[in-house]
Amino acid sequence: MKKGALLSGLVCLLAAVLMFASTVPTAMALSPADWQEKSIYFIMTDRFDNGDPSNDNYGGFNADKSDPRKYHGGDFQGIINRLDYIKNMGFTAIWITPVTMQKSANAYHGYWTYDFYSVDGHLGSMAKLQELVRAAHAKGISVMLDVVANHTGDFQPSSFAKAPFDKADWYHHYGDTQDWNDQWWVENGDIAGLDDLNQDNPAVAAELKNWIAWLVQTTGVDGLRVDTVKHVPKWFWREFDGAANTFTLGEVFHGDPAYVGDYTNYLDAVLDFPMYYTIKNVFGQDQSMRQIADRYAQDYRYKNPMTNGLFIDNHDVPRFLNEASGKPGASWDKWPQLKAALGFMFTTRGIPILYQGTEQGFSGGADPYNREDMVFNDKHELYGYIAKLNYIRNTHIALRKGTQAEKWVDDTFYAFQRSYNGDEVVVMINNSWNSQTRTVPNIDRVANGETLYNRMGTDKVTVNNGSITATLGPKEVKIFTK
Repeated sequence: MKKGALLSGLVCLLAAVLMFASTVPTAMALSPADWQEKSIYFIMTDRFDNGDPSNDNYGGFNADKSDPRKYHGGDFQGIINRLDYIKNMGFTAIWITPVTMQKSANAYHGYWTYDFYSVDGHLGSMAKLQELVRAAHAKGISVMLDVVANHTGDFQPSSFAKAPFDKADWYHHYGDTQDWNDQWWVENGDIAGLDDLNQDNPAVAAELKNWIAWLVQTTGVDGLRVDTVKHVPKWFWREFDGAANTFTLGEVFHGDPAYVGDYTNYLDAVLDFPMYYTIKNVFGQDQSMRQIADRYAQDYRYKNPMTNGLFIDNHDVPRFLNEASGKPGASWDKWPQLKAALGFMFTTRGIPILYQGTEQGFSGGADPYNREDMVFNDKHELYGYIAKLNYIRNTHIALRKGTQAEKWVDDTFYAFQRSYNGDEVVVMINNSWNSQTRTVPNIDRVANGETLYNRMGTDKVTVNNGSITATLGPKEVKIFTK
């Protein structure tokens, strides 16, 4: 090859490299402490918004909105188009469902990977995903990507996922899990027939680590929600976390903090399923608020409970409004219970995560009926209520980073104080269907005679002998600050 041609080729290669580099979003390099300050809006991409109808029938797997188990057309462009809807509700991060290539008419959710190194064409391209990350960053919104390292789709016995995940010894071959109380079966059995990867094979572990490093670097996302964590040996997650080199929030679908909490020694944080069950009982079924105190008594099980992901429901369980008991004698009246649960979630320790549609009063049952197609009404009462909670949280660092101290608990009433460098917040929650008055003692770092204002309304209280007295209406949440 002549020198001129060689030089020209090198210039073209360099230009291509630079062009690619310019398209890759820069991750925000967020630490667990940074994520602690976020509130997350969880998006099931296919059910969110159809911004590009041209990709609806990608790969011959056609979108069909009349079938709740088929693709419905939502995509990355749809999220880009709705970022202001999310930002104006006060959210500072989004979590989106998995983006890897699927190969099934029913894989709209993204959890049945076929090709780890390609993006599902129904959602868009890698370039469009990068555009989404850049657009979110431009609006001050961080991006968390859902990833699956436990299994692929159900392709065996006739075939496997795409190379390099196409080798028989890369999988377990024990069939579906037979005993959910036996950790060996939990880690080695299939979930609903999905092909279970064998991380004990060094080649599998190495490839999954290569893949996650590539995915994070290529997309520029700021964190990961890690699926099916309890189904993989713990040692692998520590290596996976190191390879990802970003914040990892693990899904450990279990109600015992002793079981869930240990995984925070291998990933950065976990979704707080134990607290989910407590919220479901206390706020959804009018049970005793003392259960909250009992749940907090187990916080020592977590490496840092301040980074637990808090939620009242998600895409794997019936929606809160589906299961809530409602008002005695008027069981349809469930919004007060939902509002109380949301008030708790946005003010207590941890990272609040709202599942798309809660702000529109969605009430679907079990999968797939909890995966409704979104509607976008920013005048909805619940949208405004959530926006107010997010605003208070975003403007009071004590609600994001502050210590938390219980100040009052009985069967129907709970109060706690959060404190950070002079920012003092007292939260009161009435879980009764009747008005309740309480005098909450031992208010710290607020002088007698000082006034605290309820940011959820217009009333105020004065500190007297270290206490404040307030009356709350049925299911009301009050957030008092200086």
